[in-house]
Amino acid sequence: MSQELQDLITGLESRLKSLQTDKEVFIRAQGMDIEAEKLRAEGQKINDEVADLKAQASGMQAQKAEAIFPVIAGMCGQMNAFLATGHADLLVTDGSFSIGWVNEAGQTVPYAGLSGGEKVRFDAALAKSLGATVLCVEVAELDEANLQTLLEKYAASDIEQIICSTCHGPVAVAAGWEVTQL
Repeated sequence: MSQELQDLITGLESRLKSLQTDKEVFIRAQGMDIEAEKLRAEGQKINDEVADLKAQASGMQAQKAEAIFPVIAGMCGQMNAFLATGHADLLVTDGSFSIGWVNEAGQTVPYAGLSGGEKVRFDAALAKSLGATVLCVEVAELDEANLQTLLEKYAASDIEQIICSTCHGPVAVAAGWEVTQL
């Protein structure tokens, strides 16, 4: 019986070592759970701060849009008064700026998509809205009808001097213009 008791003691000692190892693993795991909960709480705090900052930024974006609206509206108004056809489309949203032109057909064309003739007219109107007092415009891209309309519009403006250059002169010279051929 002594051998049986010895075997039983050996088995119990082995089981006790195994349980102590398991206990240490559980204690470490419990510590990790506590640390994970702390990190989750810190993460939530950071998420809350980010949400607050996003709300502040959104409010600032709205204030910026409200503050810049009169400038954009004024620029568009001045451009539209100088454009013979269509109207300017300037838009500031969420920190981005888009510039384009609504053509005679009612289609909004981004600046990069304007044809050569459209760019001629749009660029001059933009320069005027930014306070230009002298314009030098290359108008070879314009057909005769658009050229005549443009020259009439320019002649009626308050710009001090406008020089229009083209490889083909207008059929008729609008009032207020002097033609020089080189």
